[in-house]
Amino acid sequence: MSEIVHELVTAQDPDRVAVVGGPVTSTYRDLDRRAGLLAARLVDLGVRVGDGVGVFLPRSVDLVVAVLAVLKAGGGYVPLDPDYPAARVSVMLDAVRAPVVITDATLADRLSAYPGRVVRVEDPLPVVDPPVVAVRPDDVAYTMFTSGSTGVPKGVAVRHRGIVRLVRDPGVVRLGPDEVVLHLSSPSFDASTFDLWGALANGGRLVVAPAGRPSVGEIADLIRSHGITTVFFPTGLFHLMVDERLADLAGVRQVVVGGDVLSSDHAHRFVTALPGVRLVNGYGPTEMTTFTTFHEVGPDQSPDVPVPIGRPLARTRVVVLDESLSPATTGQLYAGGPGLARGYLDPALTASRFVPDPDVPGERLYATGDLVRVREDGVLEFLGRIDRQVKKRGYRVEPAEVELALRADPDVRDAAVVLDGDTADTRRLIAYVVAETAAGVRARIGSVLPDYLVPDVWITVSTLPLTVNGKVDRAALPSPDLGTTPSSSAGLSADEAALAEIWREILALTEVGRHDDFFDLGGHSLLANRIVSRVRRRFGVDVPLSAVFDHPTVAGFAVLLRR
Repeated sequence: MSEIVHELVTAQDPDRVAVVGGPVTSTYRDLDRRAGLLAARLVDLGVRVGDGVGVFLPRSVDLVVAVLAVLKAGGGYVPLDPDYPAARVSVMLDAVRAPVVITDATLADRLSAYPGRVVRVEDPLPVVDPPVVAVRPDDVAYTMFTSGSTGVPKGVAVRHRGIVRLVRDPGVVRLGPDEVVLHLSSPSFDASTFDLWGALANGGRLVVAPAGRPSVGEIADLIRSHGITTVFFPTGLFHLMVDERLADLAGVRQVVVGGDVLSSDHAHRFVTALPGVRLVNGYGPTEMTTFTTFHEVGPDQSPDVPVPIGRPLARTRVVVLDESLSPATTGQLYAGGPGLARGYLDPALTASRFVPDPDVPGERLYATGDLVRVREDGVLEFLGRIDRQVKKRGYRVEPAEVELALRADPDVRDAAVVLDGDTADTRRLIAYVVAETAAGVRARIGSVLPDYLVPDVWITVSTLPLTVNGKVDRAALPSPDLGTTPSSSAGLSADEAALAEIWREILALTEVGRHDDFFDLGGHSLLANRIVSRVRRRFGVDVPLSAVFDHPTVAGFAVLLRR
Protein backbone atom coordinates (compact mmCIF):
# COMPACT_ATOMS: atom_id res chain seq x y z
CA MET A 1 0.00 0.00 0.00
CA SER A 2 1.29 3.42 -0.93
CA GLU A 3 2.01 5.86 1.88
CA ILE A 4 1.55 8.85 -0.44
CA VAL A 5 -1.89 10.40 -0.01
CA HIS A 6 -2.56 11.53 -3.58
CA GLU A 7 -1.41 8.19 -4.97
CA LEU A 8 -4.13 6.48 -2.93
CA VAL A 9 -6.73 8.87 -4.33
CA THR A 10 -5.55 8.42 -7.93
CA ALA A 11 -5.71 4.62 -7.53
CA GLN A 12 -9.48 4.60 -6.92
CA ASP A 13 -12.10 3.52 -9.47
CA PRO A 14 -12.24 6.52 -11.84
CA ASP A 15 -15.96 6.14 -12.52
CA ARG A 16 -17.04 6.30 -8.88
CA VAL A 17 -18.39 9.56 -7.48
CA ALA A 18 -15.66 11.18 -5.40
CA VAL A 19 -17.06 14.52 -4.25
CA VAL A 20 -20.49 16.14 -4.06
CA GLY A 21 -20.93 19.77 -3.11
CA GLY A 22 -24.17 21.62 -3.83
CA PRO A 23 -24.94 21.18 -7.55
CA VAL A 24 -21.43 19.89 -8.32
CA THR A 25 -20.73 16.16 -8.57
CA SER A 26 -17.24 14.99 -9.45
CA THR A 27 -16.04 11.48 -10.19
CA TYR A 28 -12.54 10.34 -9.25
CA ARG A 29 -11.59 10.79 -12.92
CA ASP A 30 -12.87 14.39 -12.93
CA LEU A 31 -11.17 15.15 -9.64
CA ASP A 32 -7.85 13.69 -10.77
CA ARG A 33 -7.97 15.57 -14.07
CA ARG A 34 -8.70 18.97 -12.51
CA ALA A 35 -6.13 18.48 -9.77
CA GLY A 36 -3.52 17.34 -12.31
CA LEU A 37 -3.91 20.47 -14.44
CA LEU A 38 -3.72 22.73 -11.40
CA ALA A 39 -0.69 20.81 -10.12
CA ALA A 40 1.07 21.40 -13.45
CA ARG A 41 0.39 25.12 -13.07
CA LEU A 42 1.87 25.10 -9.56
CA VAL A 43 5.01 23.35 -10.76
CA ASP A 44 5.34 25.91 -13.58
CA LEU A 45 5.20 28.64 -10.92
CA GLY A 46 8.11 27.07 -9.09
CA VAL A 47 6.45 24.95 -6.41
CA ARG A 48 8.85 22.23 -5.31
CA VAL A 49 8.71 19.31 -2.91
CA GLY A 50 8.26 20.59 0.62
CA ASP A 51 6.96 24.04 -0.31
CA GLY A 52 3.94 25.27 1.59
CA VAL A 53 1.13 26.43 -0.70
CA GLY A 54 -1.68 28.51 0.74
CA VAL A 55 -5.25 27.44 0.02
CA PHE A 56 -7.50 30.42 0.72
CA LEU A 57 -10.89 28.90 -0.04
CA PRO A 58 -14.07 28.07 1.85
CA ARG A 59 -15.25 24.51 2.28
CA SER A 60 -16.14 23.47 -1.30
CA VAL A 61 -15.40 21.08 -4.15
CA ASP A 62 -12.85 23.64 -5.38
CA LEU A 63 -11.02 23.33 -2.07
CA VAL A 64 -10.79 19.56 -2.50
CA VAL A 65 -9.35 20.06 -6.00
CA ALA A 66 -6.85 22.60 -4.68
CA VAL A 67 -5.44 20.52 -1.80
CA LEU A 68 -5.13 17.46 -4.03
CA ALA A 69 -3.32 19.58 -6.64
CA VAL A 70 -0.84 20.83 -4.05
CA LEU A 71 -0.03 17.26 -3.06
CA LYS A 72 0.41 16.22 -6.70
CA ALA A 73 2.83 19.13 -7.17
CA GLY A 74 4.89 17.87 -4.22
CA GLY A 75 3.93 20.69 -1.88
CA GLY A 76 2.18 20.78 1.45
CA TYR A 77 -1.14 22.60 1.55
CA VAL A 78 -1.73 25.34 4.12
CA PRO A 79 -5.49 25.79 4.64
CA LEU A 80 -6.41 29.43 5.28
CA ASP A 81 -9.95 29.91 6.55
CA PRO A 82 -11.54 32.92 4.76
CA ASP A 83 -13.24 33.79 8.08
CA TYR A 84 -9.85 34.48 9.67
CA PRO A 85 -8.75 38.13 9.99
CA ALA A 86 -6.30 39.36 7.35
CA ALA A 87 -3.57 39.77 9.97
CA ARG A 88 -3.86 36.12 10.98
CA VAL A 89 -3.71 34.91 7.37
CA SER A 90 -0.64 37.07 6.76
CA VAL A 91 1.17 35.61 9.79
CA MET A 92 0.44 32.07 8.60
CA LEU A 93 1.65 32.74 5.04
CA ASP A 94 4.81 34.40 6.33
CA ALA A 95 5.50 31.47 8.64
CA VAL A 96 5.45 28.88 5.83
CA ARG A 97 7.00 31.26 3.26
CA ALA A 98 4.37 30.22 0.76
CA PRO A 99 5.38 31.06 -2.82
CA VAL A 100 1.82 30.59 -4.12
CA VAL A 101 -1.72 30.92 -2.80
CA ILE A 102 -4.73 29.26 -4.44
CA THR A 103 -8.01 31.16 -4.08
CA ASP A 104 -11.04 32.15 -6.17
CA ALA A 105 -12.36 35.32 -7.76
CA THR A 106 -14.50 36.22 -4.75
CA LEU A 107 -11.53 36.22 -2.37
CA ALA A 108 -8.59 37.26 -4.56
CA ASP A 109 -8.86 40.96 -3.64
CA ARG A 110 -8.20 40.11 0.00
CA LEU A 111 -4.72 38.91 -0.99
CA SER A 112 -3.66 42.21 -2.57
CA ALA A 113 -0.85 42.66 -0.01
CA TYR A 114 0.50 39.13 -0.48
CA PRO A 115 3.84 39.31 -2.35
CA GLY A 116 3.73 35.83 -3.92
CA ARG A 117 1.78 34.44 -6.87
CA VAL A 118 -1.99 34.08 -6.65
CA VAL A 119 -3.77 31.37 -8.65
CA ARG A 120 -7.54 31.47 -9.03
CA VAL A 121 -8.94 27.97 -9.01
CA GLU A 122 -11.62 28.71 -11.63
CA ASP A 123 -9.25 30.19 -14.21
CA PRO A 124 -8.82 28.12 -17.41
CA LEU A 125 -5.65 26.02 -17.51
CA PRO A 126 -3.77 24.58 -20.49
CA VAL A 127 -4.40 20.89 -21.10
CA VAL A 128 -1.10 19.23 -20.25
CA ASP A 129 0.05 16.00 -18.68
CA PRO A 130 0.03 16.05 -14.88
CA PRO A 131 3.47 16.50 -13.32
CA VAL A 132 5.42 13.49 -12.14
CA VAL A 133 6.94 14.49 -8.82
CA ALA A 134 8.81 12.13 -6.51
CA VAL A 135 7.20 12.43 -3.08
CA ARG A 136 8.26 10.43 -0.02
CA PRO A 137 6.08 9.29 2.91
CA ASP A 138 7.95 11.62 5.28
CA ASP A 139 7.41 14.70 3.12
CA VAL A 140 5.03 17.33 4.48
CA ALA A 141 1.44 16.98 3.26
CA TYR A 142 -0.02 19.97 5.09
CA THR A 143 0.71 22.58 7.73
CA MET A 144 -2.00 23.62 10.18
CA PHE A 145 -1.83 26.23 12.91
CA THR A 146 -2.88 25.99 16.53
CA SER A 147 -2.98 28.62 19.27
CA GLY A 148 0.46 29.49 20.65
CA SER A 149 1.33 30.59 24.19
CA THR A 150 3.99 33.00 22.87
CA GLY A 151 1.34 35.05 21.05
CA VAL A 152 2.18 33.56 17.65
CA PRO A 153 0.19 30.61 16.22
CA LYS A 154 2.13 27.35 16.05
CA GLY A 155 2.51 25.79 12.61
CA VAL A 156 2.42 21.97 12.71
CA ALA A 157 3.92 20.18 9.68
CA VAL A 158 2.15 16.85 9.09
CA ARG A 159 3.56 14.08 6.90
CA HIS A 160 1.92 11.93 4.22
CA ARG A 161 2.69 8.89 6.36
CA GLY A 162 0.66 10.34 9.21
CA ILE A 163 -2.46 10.86 7.08
CA VAL A 164 -2.27 7.31 5.70
CA ARG A 165 -1.97 5.94 9.25
CA LEU A 166 -5.12 7.91 10.15
CA VAL A 167 -7.39 6.83 7.29
CA ARG A 168 -6.23 3.41 6.09
CA ASP A 169 -7.33 0.65 8.47
CA PRO A 170 -6.94 2.75 11.63
CA GLY A 171 -8.91 0.32 13.79
CA VAL A 172 -12.35 0.91 15.40
CA VAL A 173 -13.46 3.41 12.72
CA ARG A 174 -14.39 1.67 9.47
CA LEU A 175 -13.51 3.46 6.26
CA GLY A 176 -13.96 2.05 2.76
CA PRO A 177 -15.49 2.54 -0.70
CA ASP A 178 -19.06 2.18 0.59
CA GLU A 179 -18.81 5.06 3.03
CA VAL A 180 -20.46 8.43 2.36
CA VAL A 181 -18.59 10.92 4.54
CA LEU A 182 -19.95 14.35 5.48
CA HIS A 183 -17.37 17.15 5.43
CA LEU A 184 -18.46 19.72 8.02
CA SER A 185 -15.14 20.84 9.46
CA SER A 186 -13.44 24.16 8.79
CA PRO A 187 -10.56 23.67 6.32
CA SER A 188 -8.22 24.98 9.06
CA PHE A 189 -9.46 22.47 11.67
CA ASP A 190 -7.45 19.26 11.62
CA ALA A 191 -10.62 17.13 11.66
CA SER A 192 -10.91 18.07 7.98
CA THR A 193 -8.01 15.63 7.43
CA PHE A 194 -10.24 12.79 8.59
CA ASP A 195 -13.18 13.98 6.47
CA LEU A 196 -11.28 14.53 3.21
CA TRP A 197 -8.87 11.66 3.09
CA GLY A 198 -10.99 9.21 5.09
CA ALA A 199 -13.33 9.28 2.10
CA LEU A 200 -11.03 9.89 -0.88
CA ALA A 201 -8.10 7.64 0.07
CA ASN A 202 -10.53 4.74 0.41
CA GLY A 203 -12.70 5.21 -2.69
CA GLY A 204 -15.63 6.58 -0.70
CA ARG A 205 -17.85 9.58 -1.42
CA LEU A 206 -17.23 12.95 0.20
CA VAL A 207 -20.24 15.22 0.67
CA VAL A 208 -19.13 18.80 1.25
CA ALA A 209 -21.43 20.90 3.42
CA PRO A 210 -22.05 24.44 2.12
CA ALA A 211 -19.60 27.08 3.26
CA GLY A 212 -20.39 28.90 6.47
CA ARG A 213 -22.02 27.69 9.66
CA PRO A 214 -24.82 25.19 8.98
CA SER A 215 -27.60 24.87 11.54
CA VAL A 216 -28.43 21.49 13.08
CA GLY A 217 -31.50 21.40 10.86
CA GLU A 218 -29.41 21.93 7.74
CA ILE A 219 -26.99 19.23 8.91
CA ALA A 220 -29.90 16.85 9.40
CA ASP A 221 -31.13 17.61 5.88
CA LEU A 222 -27.68 16.88 4.42
CA ILE A 223 -27.50 13.56 6.28
CA ARG A 224 -30.90 12.46 5.01
CA SER A 225 -30.64 13.71 1.43
CA HIS A 226 -27.16 12.30 0.75
CA GLY A 227 -27.41 9.07 2.72
CA ILE A 228 -24.46 9.96 4.95
CA THR A 229 -22.92 6.90 6.62
CA THR A 230 -19.97 8.45 8.47
CA VAL A 231 -19.79 11.86 10.13
CA PHE A 232 -17.37 13.59 12.45
CA PHE A 233 -18.84 16.08 14.93
CA PRO A 234 -16.89 18.39 17.22
CA THR A 235 -17.99 17.48 20.74
CA GLY A 236 -20.17 20.53 21.34
CA LEU A 237 -21.99 20.08 18.04
CA PHE A 238 -22.56 16.39 18.81
CA HIS A 239 -24.14 17.32 22.13
CA LEU A 240 -26.37 19.77 20.29
CA MET A 241 -27.41 17.16 17.71
CA VAL A 242 -28.31 14.74 20.52
CA ASP A 243 -30.37 17.41 22.27
CA GLU A 244 -32.12 18.76 19.18
CA ARG A 245 -32.01 16.28 16.26
CA LEU A 246 -31.13 12.83 17.62
CA ALA A 247 -33.64 10.95 15.44
CA ASP A 248 -32.05 12.41 12.31
CA LEU A 249 -28.86 10.40 13.00
CA ALA A 250 -30.67 7.06 12.81
CA GLY A 251 -29.54 6.32 9.23
CA VAL A 252 -25.85 6.90 9.89
CA ARG A 253 -23.52 3.92 10.40
CA GLN A 254 -20.92 5.61 12.59
CA VAL A 255 -20.53 8.93 14.35
CA VAL A 256 -17.06 10.03 15.40
CA VAL A 257 -16.80 12.70 18.10
CA GLY A 258 -13.71 14.63 19.17
CA GLY A 259 -12.13 17.89 20.18
CA ASP A 260 -13.32 18.01 23.79
CA VAL A 261 -14.57 15.87 26.67
CA LEU A 262 -17.56 13.79 25.54
CA SER A 263 -20.51 14.09 27.92
CA SER A 264 -21.35 10.68 29.37
CA ASP A 265 -25.03 11.67 29.55
CA HIS A 266 -25.17 12.53 25.82
CA ALA A 267 -23.23 9.37 24.94
CA HIS A 268 -25.66 7.26 27.02
CA ARG A 269 -28.69 8.87 25.39
CA PHE A 270 -27.23 8.30 21.93
CA VAL A 271 -26.37 4.60 22.30
CA THR A 272 -29.70 3.94 24.04
CA ALA A 273 -31.80 5.64 21.36
CA LEU A 274 -29.76 4.48 18.34
CA PRO A 275 -28.33 1.02 19.11
CA GLY A 276 -27.63 0.40 15.41
CA VAL A 277 -25.31 3.39 15.05
CA ARG A 278 -21.71 3.14 16.23
CA LEU A 279 -20.46 6.00 18.43
CA VAL A 280 -16.68 6.51 18.55
CA ASN A 281 -14.96 8.91 20.93
CA GLY A 282 -11.79 10.18 19.29
CA TYR A 283 -8.87 11.86 21.02
CA GLY A 284 -5.73 13.40 19.61
CA PRO A 285 -3.71 16.57 19.11
CA THR A 286 -2.86 18.09 15.73
CA GLU A 287 0.74 16.98 16.32
CA MET A 288 -0.40 13.33 16.02
CA THR A 289 -2.41 13.82 12.81
CA THR A 290 -5.91 14.38 14.19
CA PHE A 291 -6.52 11.21 16.22
CA THR A 292 -4.32 9.21 18.59
CA THR A 293 -6.88 6.99 20.32
CA PHE A 294 -10.40 5.73 19.65
CA HIS A 295 -13.02 4.33 21.98
CA GLU A 296 -16.24 2.75 20.75
CA VAL A 297 -18.95 3.63 23.23
CA GLY A 298 -20.78 0.48 24.29
CA PRO A 299 -24.49 -0.02 25.04
CA ASP A 300 -23.68 -0.23 28.76
CA GLN A 301 -22.31 3.34 28.91
CA SER A 302 -23.59 4.92 32.12
CA PRO A 303 -24.72 8.55 32.12
CA ASP A 304 -22.65 9.04 35.29
CA VAL A 305 -19.34 7.42 34.29
CA PRO A 306 -16.78 9.37 32.19
CA VAL A 307 -16.34 8.16 28.62
CA PRO A 308 -12.75 6.91 28.12
CA ILE A 309 -10.55 8.06 25.26
CA GLY A 310 -9.75 4.42 24.57
CA ARG A 311 -6.82 2.69 22.95
CA PRO A 312 -4.32 3.82 20.29
CA LEU A 313 -5.03 3.64 16.59
CA ALA A 314 -3.23 0.96 14.61
CA ARG A 315 0.47 1.77 14.11
CA THR A 316 0.39 4.23 17.00
CA ARG A 317 2.47 4.12 20.17
CA VAL A 318 1.24 5.71 23.40
CA VAL A 319 2.90 5.67 26.82
CA VAL A 320 2.04 7.28 30.13
CA LEU A 321 5.06 8.73 31.93
CA ASP A 322 5.65 10.61 35.15
CA GLU A 323 7.82 13.71 35.51
CA SER A 324 11.00 11.59 35.45
CA LEU A 325 9.85 9.93 32.20
CA SER A 326 9.23 6.63 34.00
CA PRO A 327 6.15 4.50 33.20
CA ALA A 328 3.16 5.41 35.35
CA THR A 329 -0.50 4.57 35.80
CA THR A 330 -1.36 8.26 36.02
CA GLY A 331 0.74 10.82 34.20
CA GLN A 332 1.31 12.74 30.98
CA LEU A 333 0.40 11.00 27.74
CA TYR A 334 3.17 10.71 25.14
CA ALA A 335 2.46 9.52 21.60
CA GLY A 336 4.49 8.47 18.60
CA GLY A 337 4.66 6.31 15.51
CA PRO A 338 3.86 7.11 11.86
CA GLY A 339 1.19 9.60 12.91
CA LEU A 340 3.74 11.85 14.59
CA ALA A 341 4.10 15.18 12.81
CA ARG A 342 7.47 16.24 11.49
CA GLY A 343 7.34 19.01 14.07
CA TYR A 344 6.61 22.70 14.43
CA LEU A 345 7.90 25.33 12.04
CA ASP A 346 9.90 26.61 15.03
CA PRO A 347 12.81 24.16 15.66
CA ALA A 348 13.24 25.25 19.28
CA LEU A 349 9.57 24.59 20.02
CA THR A 350 9.86 21.21 18.27
CA ALA A 351 12.77 20.24 20.49
CA SER A 352 10.80 21.10 23.62
CA ARG A 353 7.72 18.98 22.81
CA PHE A 354 8.96 16.24 20.45
CA VAL A 355 11.22 14.34 22.83
CA PRO A 356 13.40 11.21 22.42
CA ASP A 357 11.52 7.96 23.07
CA PRO A 358 13.12 6.51 26.22
CA ASP A 359 12.45 2.95 25.03
CA VAL A 360 13.02 3.10 21.26
CA PRO A 361 16.40 4.54 20.19
CA GLY A 362 16.16 7.03 17.34
CA GLU A 363 12.40 7.55 17.68
CA ARG A 364 10.51 10.51 19.13
CA LEU A 365 7.37 10.98 21.18
CA TYR A 366 5.09 14.00 21.40
CA ALA A 367 4.49 15.29 24.91
CA THR A 368 0.75 16.01 24.69
CA GLY A 369 0.41 17.98 27.94
CA ASP A 370 -2.65 15.84 28.72
CA LEU A 371 -2.97 14.06 32.04
CA VAL A 372 -4.41 10.54 31.70
CA ARG A 373 -4.97 7.39 33.73
CA VAL A 374 -4.50 3.82 32.50
CA ARG A 375 -7.32 1.54 33.62
CA GLU A 376 -6.63 -2.08 34.55
CA ASP A 377 -7.89 -3.15 31.11
CA GLY A 378 -5.41 -0.82 29.37
CA VAL A 379 -8.03 1.73 28.32
CA LEU A 380 -7.06 5.38 28.77
CA GLU A 381 -9.12 7.97 30.65
CA PHE A 382 -8.59 11.71 30.15
CA LEU A 383 -8.11 13.64 33.40
CA GLY A 384 -7.22 17.16 32.25
CA ARG A 385 -4.30 19.41 31.28
CA ILE A 386 -0.97 19.96 33.01
CA ASP A 387 -0.85 23.58 31.75
CA ARG A 388 -3.25 26.47 31.03
CA GLN A 389 -4.28 25.30 27.55
CA VAL A 390 -8.06 24.99 27.17
CA LYS A 391 -10.59 23.92 24.54
CA LYS A 392 -13.32 26.10 23.08
CA ARG A 393 -15.72 24.60 20.53
CA GLY A 394 -13.11 21.94 19.71
CA TYR A 395 -10.26 24.40 19.12
CA ARG A 396 -7.15 24.57 21.27
CA VAL A 397 -6.82 27.92 23.01
CA GLU A 398 -3.74 29.23 24.76
CA PRO A 399 -5.07 32.02 27.03
CA ALA A 400 -1.59 33.58 26.93
CA GLU A 401 -1.95 34.22 23.19
CA VAL A 402 -5.22 36.10 23.76
CA GLU A 403 -3.71 38.02 26.67
CA LEU A 404 -0.74 39.14 24.58
CA ALA A 405 -3.06 40.33 21.80
CA LEU A 406 -5.13 42.28 24.31
CA ARG A 407 -2.08 43.90 25.92
CA ALA A 408 -0.95 45.04 22.49
CA ASP A 409 -4.13 47.13 22.14
CA PRO A 410 -3.46 50.85 22.78
CA ASP A 411 -6.40 51.18 25.21
CA VAL A 412 -5.50 48.16 27.38
CA ARG A 413 -3.06 48.55 30.26
CA ASP A 414 -3.23 44.89 31.32
CA ALA A 415 -5.39 41.83 30.71
CA ALA A 416 -6.16 38.34 31.97
CA VAL A 417 -8.12 35.64 30.15
CA VAL A 418 -9.76 32.66 31.84
CA LEU A 419 -12.14 29.90 30.83
CA ASP A 420 -15.60 29.75 32.37
CA GLY A 421 -17.84 26.68 32.13
CA ASP A 422 -17.02 23.02 32.54
CA THR A 423 -18.50 21.40 29.42
CA ALA A 424 -18.01 21.73 25.67
CA ASP A 425 -21.44 23.39 25.46
CA THR A 426 -20.98 25.99 28.18
CA ARG A 427 -17.32 27.03 27.93
CA ARG A 428 -16.70 30.75 27.43
CA LEU A 429 -13.53 32.82 27.31
CA ILE A 430 -13.70 35.66 29.81
CA ALA A 431 -11.50 38.71 29.23
CA TYR A 432 -10.64 40.96 32.17
CA VAL A 433 -9.17 44.17 30.77
CA VAL A 434 -7.69 47.11 32.62
CA ALA A 435 -9.21 49.80 30.42
CA GLU A 436 -11.79 52.56 30.48
CA THR A 437 -14.11 50.57 28.21
CA ALA A 438 -13.95 47.27 26.34
CA ALA A 439 -16.11 48.34 23.39
CA GLY A 440 -13.37 49.50 21.06
CA VAL A 441 -11.00 46.77 22.20
CA ARG A 442 -13.50 44.07 21.31
CA ALA A 443 -13.96 45.47 17.81
CA ARG A 444 -10.22 45.69 17.21
CA ILE A 445 -9.33 42.28 18.60
CA GLY A 446 -11.60 40.66 16.01
CA SER A 447 -9.28 42.01 13.31
CA VAL A 448 -6.31 40.27 14.90
CA LEU A 449 -7.58 36.94 16.25
CA PRO A 450 -9.85 34.31 14.67
CA ASP A 451 -13.37 34.00 16.04
CA TYR A 452 -12.64 31.09 18.38
CA LEU A 453 -9.93 33.11 20.18
CA VAL A 454 -12.08 36.21 20.68
CA PRO A 455 -13.39 36.37 24.29
CA ASP A 456 -17.11 35.81 24.77
CA VAL A 457 -17.52 37.98 27.86
CA TRP A 458 -15.66 41.25 28.55
CA ILE A 459 -15.18 42.76 31.99
CA THR A 460 -13.38 46.04 32.62
CA VAL A 461 -11.49 46.33 35.91
CA SER A 462 -9.35 49.05 37.44
CA THR A 463 -6.57 46.59 38.26
CA LEU A 464 -5.89 42.86 38.22
CA PRO A 465 -5.66 41.10 41.62
CA LEU A 466 -2.19 39.72 42.33
CA THR A 467 -0.83 36.94 44.52
CA VAL A 468 1.96 37.56 47.02
CA ASN A 469 4.36 36.44 44.26
CA GLY A 470 3.14 39.17 41.92
CA LYS A 471 1.23 36.85 39.55
CA VAL A 472 -2.39 37.37 38.54
CA ASP A 473 -4.65 35.84 41.18
CA ARG A 474 -7.17 34.26 38.82
CA ALA A 475 -9.28 32.92 41.70
CA ALA A 476 -9.83 36.48 42.91
CA LEU A 477 -11.11 37.84 39.59
CA PRO A 478 -14.73 39.07 39.70
CA SER A 479 -17.63 36.88 38.62
CA PRO A 480 -18.11 36.56 34.84
CA ASP A 481 -21.75 37.59 35.37
CA LEU A 482 -20.51 41.14 35.83
CA GLY A 483 -19.71 41.20 32.14
CA THR A 484 -23.32 40.80 31.09
CA THR A 485 -25.67 43.66 31.84
CA PRO A 486 -28.89 43.04 29.91
CA SER A 487 -31.58 45.69 29.93
CA SER A 488 -35.17 45.30 31.02
CA SER A 489 -37.58 43.14 29.03
CA ALA A 490 -40.50 45.49 29.75
CA GLY A 491 -42.61 46.76 26.84
CA LEU A 492 -41.91 43.91 24.43
CA SER A 493 -44.37 42.81 21.75
CA ALA A 494 -45.72 39.26 21.88
CA ASP A 495 -43.14 37.96 19.40
CA GLU A 496 -40.35 39.86 21.14
CA ALA A 497 -41.41 38.49 24.53
CA ALA A 498 -41.34 34.94 23.19
CA LEU A 499 -37.90 35.50 21.68
CA ALA A 500 -36.62 37.13 24.87
CA GLU A 501 -37.76 34.05 26.80
CA ILE A 502 -35.74 31.83 24.42
CA TRP A 503 -32.71 34.15 24.76
CA ARG A 504 -33.00 34.05 28.59
CA GLU A 505 -33.25 30.25 28.78
CA ILE A 506 -30.30 29.63 26.50
CA LEU A 507 -28.06 32.32 28.00
CA ALA A 508 -29.16 31.55 31.59
CA LEU A 509 -30.11 35.18 32.24
CA THR A 510 -33.00 36.71 34.17
CA GLU A 511 -33.56 39.62 31.77
CA VAL A 512 -33.02 40.27 28.06
CA GLY A 513 -34.03 43.56 26.51
CA ARG A 514 -35.20 44.42 23.02
CA HIS A 515 -31.84 45.70 21.83
CA ASP A 516 -29.44 43.47 23.78
CA ASP A 517 -26.93 41.77 21.48
CA PHE A 518 -26.94 37.96 21.79
CA PHE A 519 -23.16 37.78 21.41
CA ASP A 520 -22.48 40.66 23.82
CA LEU A 521 -24.41 38.63 26.40
CA GLY A 522 -22.03 35.67 25.97
CA GLY A 523 -23.64 33.87 23.05
CA HIS A 524 -21.63 31.88 20.50
CA SER A 525 -22.23 29.64 17.49
CA LEU A 526 -23.32 26.56 19.46
CA LEU A 527 -25.80 28.56 21.50
CA ALA A 528 -26.95 30.30 18.30
CA ASN A 529 -27.81 26.84 16.97
CA ARG A 530 -30.02 26.32 19.99
CA ILE A 531 -31.76 29.59 19.22
CA VAL A 532 -32.57 28.35 15.70
CA SER A 533 -33.94 25.04 17.06
CA ARG A 534 -36.11 26.75 19.70
CA VAL A 535 -37.44 29.25 17.16
CA ARG A 536 -38.41 26.36 14.89
CA ARG A 537 -40.34 24.67 17.69
CA ARG A 538 -41.95 27.85 19.02
CA PHE A 539 -42.82 29.63 15.77
CA GLY A 540 -42.80 26.76 13.23
CA VAL A 541 -40.29 28.69 11.12
CA ASP A 542 -36.97 27.39 9.77
CA VAL A 543 -34.28 30.06 9.75
CA PRO A 544 -30.61 29.61 8.85
CA LEU A 545 -27.95 29.87 11.54
CA SER A 546 -26.69 33.02 9.85
CA ALA A 547 -29.93 34.74 10.90
CA VAL A 548 -28.73 34.93 14.50
CA PHE A 549 -25.46 36.53 13.38
CA ASP A 550 -27.24 38.96 11.07
CA HIS A 551 -30.03 39.79 13.57
CA PRO A 552 -28.49 39.27 17.04
CA THR A 553 -31.09 41.31 18.97
CA VAL A 554 -34.61 40.35 19.99
CA ALA A 555 -36.01 43.31 18.06
CA GLY A 556 -34.08 42.52 14.90
CA PHE A 557 -34.95 38.83 14.99
CA ALA A 558 -38.63 39.61 15.52
CA VAL A 559 -38.61 41.78 12.37
CA LEU A 560 -37.05 38.87 10.47
CA LEU A 561 -39.82 36.52 11.64
CA ARG A 562 -42.52 38.93 10.45
CA ARG A 563 -41.16 39.05 6.88
